[in-house]
Amino acid sequence: MPTELVDLVAPDGVRSQARFTAATSPRAVTVLLPAMGVNARSYDGLARALSHHGVSTLVAEHRGGDSSSVRARRGTDYGYAEVLSELPLLVEAASARVPGLPVDLLGHSMGGQLGVAALSRWHRAGARLVLVASGTVHHRAWTGVSSLGILLGTTVAEGVARTLGFFPGHRLGFGGLQGRSLIVDWARASRTGIFASGGASFEQGLDVPLEVLTVSVLGDTYAPPAATRHLVAKLSHATVKTLSVAPPAEPRRLNPHFRWLREPDAVAAPVAEFLARQ
Repeated sequence: MPTELVDLVAPDGVRSQARFTAATSPRAVTVLLPAMGVNARSYDGLARALSHHGVSTLVAEHRGGDSSSVRARRGTDYGYAEVLSELPLLVEAASARVPGLPVDLLGHSMGGQLGVAALSRWHRAGARLVLVASGTVHHRAWTGVSSLGILLGTTVAEGVARTLGFFPGHRLGFGGLQGRSLIVDWARASRTGIFASGGASFEQGLDVPLEVLTVSVLGDTYAPPAATRHLVAKLSHATVKTLSVAPPAEPRRLNPHFRWLREPDAVAAPVAEFLARQ
């Protein structure tokens, strides 16, 4: 299926292009929220695989990504609040292309964290949530050296972002070029376990009843199962189904957290089965 570029304009005027892949006979439709620093086009393979299983997919381009009209720099900032403000546009665009079906959310890594946070402000009856290789960054959900490592890493990243006015992850090898406030919000979640941004909390209203599927990738050191369980625990009234998949063998230089995107059908098939279930 060809990819349709969908022009979107956020409430504050920031422009981006989401990427829509239609299923021939759609049984479900989902908005996919990418990982930190991962561009929308990186999910084209997953979107095609989902379309073969009857799921139409609209992939968001996070603020600051390839098609976004802004780039993080000193004086140009954004955090969780600004990224989440674009979700209603994405849902509306997906719904317009596949009317009559609830729009589900699918989040990878930080996209899963944003998907959970979004439920504090947005939820449609019948919509489901899929978390792939996603978990909390709250250090207490990790153990031993890993707990210290994630706390130290997020604290250092926050220090860099506050000093420079933005986060140069594209030069540091992690997270891409990001707004100062997004890294501050992310580091706060690591210290406290709380999703907040711009003075607003995204912790209230998470007790909505919904179905959740979590997909863990074996060997993923960025989203271990305990971190995933900690994230899902925020959804006190959710019915949760969990599964694990093996990543492709190559390329070994990539952490399984991202490697699964090279051969996404192992994830796409069970995700589609979950979403298409009436």
